[in-house]
Amino acid sequence: MASNAEWKQQSEKYITDRIQDQISWYERKSRINKTGYYRCRYLIIGSGALIPLLVGYAEGWFDWLKYVAGFLGVVVAVSEGIMSLKKFLENWSTYRLTAERLRRELYFYENMVGDDYAPGGEPAFKKFVLRAEQVMASENEEWKSYIETTQEQK
Repeated sequence: MASNAEWKQQSEKYITDRIQDQISWYERKSRINKTGYYRCRYLIIGSGALIPLLVGYAEGWFDWLKYVAGFLGVVVAVSEGIMSLKKFLENWSTYRLTAERLRRELYFYENMVGDDYAPGGEPAFKKFVLRAEQVMASENEEWKSYIETTQEQK
């Protein structure tokens, strides 16, 4: 067993270098995917709502509006395709969930909550590392499963 000072130093380094770094990474990726999702949805909703309006006025002098409506139809189709390809909603959800799970385990460990963390010390740190790594591994396994499923469908 490591000395009290050694495992505390190791714990602080692990939390800073691994856990906080991973929480930041997952939060950043969650934010990027949330932004992508909302941008695509705004384009789809806005363009889709304008199409019938423009088609209704596409007569006489305003005959050119049918081309604008056609363009907006392309915008809707492309935005839907991008959302399907990039999986913004699924990624946003997965990254947010993983960040929150890591934050929860860190909170439990730092506040010695639960039977596993209550005793504190090195045994609690080892259980924390194990659980944190399992959370990150489960997210990686979801990606692996998704990739394998996608390849099988091709």
